[in-house]
Amino acid sequence: MKTLFTLFFSLLFTVQLFAQTRVDSIEVKKGFSTTFRQNGKNLTPKQLQEITQSNPEAKKEMQLAQSKNVVASILGTAGGALIGWPVGAALGGGEPNWTLAGVGAGLVAIGIPFSASYVKHATKAVQLYNGGQMQSSVPKLDVKLGFTGNGLGLNMKF
Repeated sequence: MKTLFTLFFSLLFTVQLFAQTRVDSIEVKKGFSTTFRQNGKNLTPKQLQEITQSNPEAKKEMQLAQSKNVVASILGTAGGALIGWPVGAALGGGEPNWTLAGVGAGLVAIGIPFSASYVKHATKAVQLYNGGQMQSSVPKLDVKLGFTGNGLGLNMKF
């Protein structure tokens, strides 16, 4: 009876141990745009980079993602300005320079793959970070059930 009682509570403890989740893990929400959230709050790329500093692999991947994000931001901003200037001139009644708008559209088009690359690398960094968090939060557990000199025995090592 004592062995059955020990086995029952050992299994209950093991199930509870593996059912726990980390509250500081980062979730990736994909939709029209990809957002990264932690504890219900959206993270900026800079915050994401600061959080992933504790995991060397995630840090390296996030640094690569951040460099892609900077290039995408520069190209997108410059392209948007070059598109907006002629559109503003046309709306204001002036003579628009549509060549500028074409160059701006080209810059935006070049920036799109950099933005997609940022999302890919940032998502990989989050997966590495979350994987490292789960590994460190769940201790290794070795459970052996077998016969001993006194009967049936359960051996658990942490």
